[in-house]
Amino acid sequence: MKSIQIGIIGFGTVGSGTTQILMDNKEIIEKKIATPISIKTICVKNLEKKRTTKIGSSTLTNKTEDILQDPEIDIVVEVMGGIDKSKEIIEAAFKKGKHVVSANKDLIALYGKELTELARKNKCHFFYEAAVAGGIPILRSLQFSLTGNNIQKIGGIINGSTNYILTRMQVEKLSLETIIEDAKSLGYLETDPSADLDGLDAARKCAILASIGFNSLVTSNQVYTSGIKNLSLEDIEYAEALGYRIKLLAVAENTEDGIVARVHPALIPIEHPLASVQYEFNAVYVIGDMVGETMFYGKGAGSLPTGSAVVNDIISISKNIIDDSKAEYAYNLFDDKEIIAIERQYFQYYVRLKVEANKNSVSNIIRTLEYYNIPIYSINQWHKEEDENKYDEYIIITNKSRELDFSRALEEIEALPNIIDKASAIRIERGL
Repeated sequence: MKSIQIGIIGFGTVGSGTTQILMDNKEIIEKKIATPISIKTICVKNLEKKRTTKIGSSTLTNKTEDILQDPEIDIVVEVMGGIDKSKEIIEAAFKKGKHVVSANKDLIALYGKELTELARKNKCHFFYEAAVAGGIPILRSLQFSLTGNNIQKIGGIINGSTNYILTRMQVEKLSLETIIEDAKSLGYLETDPSADLDGLDAARKCAILASIGFNSLVTSNQVYTSGIKNLSLEDIEYAEALGYRIKLLAVAENTEDGIVARVHPALIPIEHPLASVQYEFNAVYVIGDMVGETMFYGKGAGSLPTGSAVVNDIISISKNIIDDSKAEYAYNLFDDKEIIAIERQYFQYYVRLKVEANKNSVSNIIRTLEYYNIPIYSINQWHKEEDENKYDEYIIITNKSRELDFSRALEEIEALPNIIDKASAIRIERGL
């Protein structure tokens, strides 16, 4: 009977979670694939480091060659992170005829197509479910469960760190800066949190979702990206008063003209299911022409949820090895669609303006919006007094208008002599 041998490269959060699942659930996994499975070798950075995860009879090494050159190892699990070194390892694995499971969103978003072509050339399986939304089986659903659909839109909350921050701002009424420092101490953010706060992490995941869902390559640099660094507690509170919650959304749309892929904060109606997704949880909406709306919800990160996704890929590949099935890949790119710039899209907008108290102030703002054909849905005004300074604060909700026109109008409004500070402008997403 064929025994499946695994080599794991990287033994951090995901690697240790993957190992624990393979050890703890070994019996049920082997029943599902109808063959023995074991971790032969684990490659770590530091052999002297004390570890709590049990590894059984697995061998620890600090040399990737001990896995890549071992003819007995069938599946290489790359969970070390980074780009250049990881890419070299995966390429070497394919050239040795080894199948690969990865959790590396940064790498896949940049080189997913290139690596898939190399896997195909060497007849190797290549999956990376854990690269997006942790334990939520979203990539596999797009690849297998929804293949009878023309996927029209994919969107949702796919960065647990920013969702954790925005939830605490909304629930505890704390500033962004306060929660960022707290989130670092709790492990929700790295020392350099820019990948999360600037939306880069979500953009990489959005690119992968769009590529798989629409069968057309989208890279992370083609995703419009705006993070949460400029969000204030005032915007969180005003949004809630108006019946919205603010979330960092990733949205990919498959239109007749091409693909739109974007990551940015958005106001969502409180009654929308995404508005209730809190803390580190993720949720992804998929809209297909036949199935309609579906939503996938769960933990988007963590050792065991992400490890669960890795193990699922290992099981799928193991079954294919036993059945001697044709190699499969997460990317099946047969279209080459244009990527449409966000400037051509239409949105509703929330705009908060601090204005010197003046009866002509609002008329100048309205006149500028009308000039750029931006219809106004509602205007709310609050009079404020801070340290002897008196000003008016306006919250304007627009009807749908073109992004390019809105950007030009906002630039002119901010240049008006009675405007205090920069405006706060956030798109509104009423439904995915």
